[in-house]
Amino acid sequence: MLIHPFSTAAFGRAVFSVIVTVLIATCCGCSTHNKAAESKVTVITLWHPWGGTQKEEMTRVVGEFNRTHPHIFVKTLFTPTDLGSNQKFFTAVAAKRPPDVTFVDGTQTAAWAEQGALQPLDERVKRDNIKPGDYFTPCWKQNYYKNHVWALTYCADPNFAFAWNKSIFRKVGLDPEKPPQTLEELDKYNDIITKVNNGKIERIGIIPWSQYGNANATFTWGWAFSGSFYDSKTNKITANNPNVVKALEWMTGYARKYDVTKINAFASGFGSRDQDPFYTGKLAMRCMVASGIRDIREYAPNLDYGLTFIPAPKNGEVHTSWVGGWCLALPKGSKHPDEAWEFIKWCCHDPKGTGLVGAWQGVFPAYKASPFLKKAAKMEGYSVYLKILQECRHQRPVMPAQTFYMSALNKAVEYSVYGKKTPKQALDQATKVTQAELDMRLAGM
Repeated sequence: MLIHPFSTAAFGRAVFSVIVTVLIATCCGCSTHNKAAESKVTVITLWHPWGGTQKEEMTRVVGEFNRTHPHIFVKTLFTPTDLGSNQKFFTAVAAKRPPDVTFVDGTQTAAWAEQGALQPLDERVKRDNIKPGDYFTPCWKQNYYKNHVWALTYCADPNFAFAWNKSIFRKVGLDPEKPPQTLEELDKYNDIITKVNNGKIERIGIIPWSQYGNANATFTWGWAFSGSFYDSKTNKITANNPNVVKALEWMTGYARKYDVTKINAFASGFGSRDQDPFYTGKLAMRCMVASGIRDIREYAPNLDYGLTFIPAPKNGEVHTSWVGGWCLALPKGSKHPDEAWEFIKWCCHDPKGTGLVGAWQGVFPAYKASPFLKKAAKMEGYSVYLKILQECRHQRPVMPAQTFYMSALNKAVEYSVYGKKTPKQALDQATKVTQAELDMRLAGM
């Protein structure tokens, strides 16, 4: 176990006691011609975002690192983080008391680097022969900003697989082994599946904007329509790209067809865990993250469902997807950067470390040579996500206003779905305000 309920001082005393014991034992057993070797353990701090089961599993991974690296002891601290505020981290960096190593979401890496909160890893990456080709392309790109590497991806998040409830398909007369391959088929299936009684929705095929936030839905369907969100060569926001507009028009069409207020009333009854609408037969199709497989095994083990690639519209992007994920970085001012880098490298670029991250945490390593990926290829459901990783071309725009951008896209979907603006007007506004924010940040303001 690696949870030590001591204070820092108490932990230091415990470590010192161990050192003294080792020294005494060594001296007693050596010849007069040998001197006792001095043991030294460097304690490094790791800030992480996980609670609950994921915390326990990550703690297990850290414990194995500590066991196999006796000169380093990683001390973990849960620090909630989101895409909008990370004040505790920036305050710690400004006060020159940062953690030695920290998790950073791929969407935040560029912003944290721009704000001077991270150390570039270029020299260490070059010294240890770590190459872009060692990683799935989006996993490397999300941490590469202004010609520097700022983090390594700890876990790849392939977004998304398309899940369908086979039992519902059977009930309405659809072939349960044939999910929709195109968006046109998806719309057709949705009309067959959706059930309305006395003006109330009792079952629906899919709610395009409801999975994992409006912004993520916009990225997902925007790329499906062959859209573009950012021009990295000119630093221009392109949320109002014509194909992204088409994607939002398609999403908004569901709100108009079924009445967004009725959809909201229906969705307000959705539960979680074993009452998830996909499990209970209220929602037949959804975009699903890889961790959804584990949730189904725990909360709906008898669910009959399938996984495939997201349907694309005519002339759209076939097998569309994008990748995010948590990364590990060295904060500016890390007191033990060498030991922290050893931990980062073990978790993100070592066969054993990445293998345990995958096996114990149930996530996909971004390191393509991880032995876990061979196992995943044979695991029910996971093989689809592995194919997504192998084929994926997209990651969310790598620029310092990414968090602001997502907020702007959230609002654009809301304005459009509720009829306050047309999709074009909503995305024009998102483009304008995000561009202003990006220009300000790039100017150092």
